[in-house]
Amino acid sequence: MAVRAITATVVVLGMLSLAGCTSNPVQPVTPSASGSPAPVVDTPGTEPEPTPTPTPTGPTATPVTQTCDELVTLDDLYEFNPNYAANPDYTPAPGSDAELIASYDGAVCGWVNLSSGDTVEIAVAHLAAEDIEKLQNELVMTTPPVPTYGGVDYFENKDGVGTANVFSGDYWIVARSVEFFEPGDAESLITAVKSHLG
Repeated sequence: MAVRAITATVVVLGMLSLAGCTSNPVQPVTPSASGSPAPVVDTPGTEPEPTPTPTPTGPTATPVTQTCDELVTLDDLYEFNPNYAANPDYTPAPGSDAELIASYDGAVCGWVNLSSGDTVEIAVAHLAAEDIEKLQNELVMTTPPVPTYGGVDYFENKDGVGTANVFSGDYWIVARSVEFFEPGDAESLITAVKSHLG
């Protein structure tokens, strides 16, 4: 009886030792929470949409179609001073009202006195009514008003140069010259320009 018990014990121990020496032991399986592995999705990087550039909020301008010869005819110029002629080298001074008006598709014109070399400059812009009102509101704070040109207009003589700011409907007219000592000195030219603008 004792021999059988010993034999059984040896057999059981032998089986256990063989089970421990297997080359492919059984591994426990741990199920995932979802039951299957989550797929890896490779999403391409999304670039942020560009911020739109704000549109400049400048004056609303309509191109002035009249040429300098149409705004001030030869007869108009002769009436002002027969020594004046068109200045082929004329360009608006940087930072001047005439340069600003040119940027609004306005007409910018220059004439030169063939005797003295003095110049006359006239620039015309066609703007929206609200922009004309803004200009008038700015000028009333800085420049003396004058009734000379038929409306509420402005004239200033500074450092020997006279500048008239005149409004005719939706047109802004700037006339500038050393010839303009007083508002009346520019009157014939401004009257001519206003008549040709219609």
